[in-house]
Amino acid sequence: MQRHLMLIVDGYNVIRNNDRYRSLGDDFDGGEGWNAARETLISDAATFARGDYERCTVVFDGAGNPSSDGAPEHKAGIEVIFSPTGVSADSVIEKLAHDARDSGFEAVVVSSDFAIQSTVFGGGVTRMSASDFARSTNQTYEEQQDSDANLHGKRTLADRIDPEVAERLSRMVRDD
Repeated sequence: MQRHLMLIVDGYNVIRNNDRYRSLGDDFDGGEGWNAARETLISDAATFARGDYERCTVVFDGAGNPSSDGAPEHKAGIEVIFSPTGVSADSVIEKLAHDARDSGFEAVVVSSDFAIQSTVFGGGVTRMSASDFARSTNQTYEEQQDSDANLHGKRTLADRIDPEVAERLSRMVRDD
């Protein structure tokens, strides 16, 4: 039986609980640090979810923003939601987890928020802590960097072939 998995990420909770995102800028008061952290988290969530999760949603708290309507946006192949004005991200996450269960999905909620954990867990919803998510995304990021370095460092067949084999082929071509 195939499992249907949905990843739901408590955006600001993950950002606040991980050095990887907090270190992206000193300007959290002015907003630029938040933008960089959000974009990095969205990218990390999309990479992490690829292959294992059919759906992925990152939820940010927009309750205090009078212009936030809660409409989902699609970025990097995943859904991004800023909760609507007056509605907490926790409420949106709870509803997403409930709807996922009703739709036959096993929801994995990434959060270190105790209130979220006690409200949504059980009945097909599991938890991943913000630190576990960060460790997993760091590992995925490092593996991707290694893979990119290998791809960029060895572009031609001549670069990738064993020197001894290259010499034998060269002698064959010269008819030595």
